[in-house]
Amino acid sequence: MTKPCAYLIASAIIIYCLFSVPEAHAHSPLISGDNERISAAMFIPDPTKSWAIYGELHEGSEANYYRFEIDRGQRIYISLMKPTNPEDIDFMPVFILMGPGLDSRGNIPEYVEQPSEVSAIVVAGEQPSEATYEPFSASSFYKLAELNILAPVSGTYYIAVYEPQRGGHYGLSIGDREVYSISEWIFIPVRLISIYQWEGQSLIMIFSPIVFTLAISLGLVFWLRKNWIPHAPFEWAGVLAGVLFLGTGFMFLFQMVLALTRTQLASSILITIILALLPLMLGILVIKTVMKNRERVDMKKRAYLAILGILSLFVWAGFLAGSVLAVLASVLPARKT
Repeated sequence: MTKPCAYLIASAIIIYCLFSVPEAHAHSPLISGDNERISAAMFIPDPTKSWAIYGELHEGSEANYYRFEIDRGQRIYISLMKPTNPEDIDFMPVFILMGPGLDSRGNIPEYVEQPSEVSAIVVAGEQPSEATYEPFSASSFYKLAELNILAPVSGTYYIAVYEPQRGGHYGLSIGDREVYSISEWIFIPVRLISIYQWEGQSLIMIFSPIVFTLAISLGLVFWLRKNWIPHAPFEWAGVLAGVLFLGTGFMFLFQMVLALTRTQLASSILITIILALLPLMLGILVIKTVMKNRERVDMKKRAYLAILGILSLFVWAGFLAGSVLAVLASVLPARKT
């Protein structure tokens, strides 16, 4: 069995095991925006599927709106959360489920728009004593409120999120069926950037582990291999791909440590560590492939690099750029032009 195939099988087994861990739930992330009117409510395509929606209220007495369609008897699961960013500590949002056939409870503020002839359930948020660690994004959040019911009638339902006094960041977990399309899985690392910004981090802070990895890795490559310096497009693209893979792994570990400063140590960090180790292993394999027998770049070596590049898409390595560089390296000239 070739190394890429072995790595692919091992990664598939690890990913399967990750999703088999009890109480370890991964959500497909979505970023909301421009949904301050009920007429512009963000549409949720399948409310039974597990989604994590990240939004922001810019000021008090403002609402964000979401819309979905569901059949009678299907489960409606909604969970409200907020980041552990100290700036949002006094932010306490509320959500309202509006739709046909609901047993109404709670009072709806005048500034919250309502569809005609529907009932509503108001669910207020409550500050928990401890934050929750989320292993798949290496982040932490406060779970504020939850609603779990069966749809009483088939039809269109709306969710409104608001805060009477001030603006802030919030998240909605909707649905409990964990399924992914290939594109959703591949693009999760890119969306993680928006999630970390939602938590209050700057782009400099988010990408600092990758920048440090780039500097340290290239320095080690040149020093350990007697001033080995890439001199062909194949080597430059391959080494940079490997460094980006390494940077992804270290960034995940950095985010894990940052999240654990705001919540308690949890056994689910093992999931994060595995998700970090996969791109780290991949980065080492790519760099070793490029540096080994640099005078001999045959079809086998190029195919190996291309397979590793494609595989990196499925283990969240390199923010897509590393994958592109690895595949590109497999067809670039191996001699200095």
